[in-house]
Amino acid sequence: MLDLEEGLTLLGDLDALAAPLPQLIAYWERKRGTRLMPAPSDIDPAEIPRLLPFLTISDVTYDPLDIRYRLMGTGLVELGGVDRTGKSLREGHSGERLRQRLAALEDLLAAPRPVALAGRLDWLDRGFRRFECVHLPLSTDGEKVTRLLAAYAFP
Repeated sequence: MLDLEEGLTLLGDLDALAAPLPQLIAYWERKRGTRLMPAPSDIDPAEIPRLLPFLTISDVTYDPLDIRYRLMGTGLVELGGVDRTGKSLREGHSGERLRQRLAALEDLLAAPRPVALAGRLDWLDRGFRRFECVHLPLSTDGEKVTRLLAAYAFP
């Protein structure tokens, strides 16, 4: 079970994120080019092998608002004890936890750009551990976010 301690903090300085998160942002920027955001087909996880264990890729749905995990890195599964691959946000959370995550998702979708967060999670009752994560929007039509690429680091 993953328990969040005292919410999430929005991080403004993307260059100051723990490695290798800035490298993922640079990869996203290269793939984006002059567009608002890259297409899902632009992203090749094999091009970022160092990040794979701590990477998630999820599809975004809008009615109702949700995400469904396409890929959850083995490092995240090992740390959290839960593999959410194929599952939605709504299937994994309820109550206030779900409300907080959907509100964060709404904020991300309102202005598609890299968003970095930090917090502390209790990983399988092994004590709270600090993490940073970055969420990067992807779009099949260049305007509406249809997929999210995210990675986690543990400084």
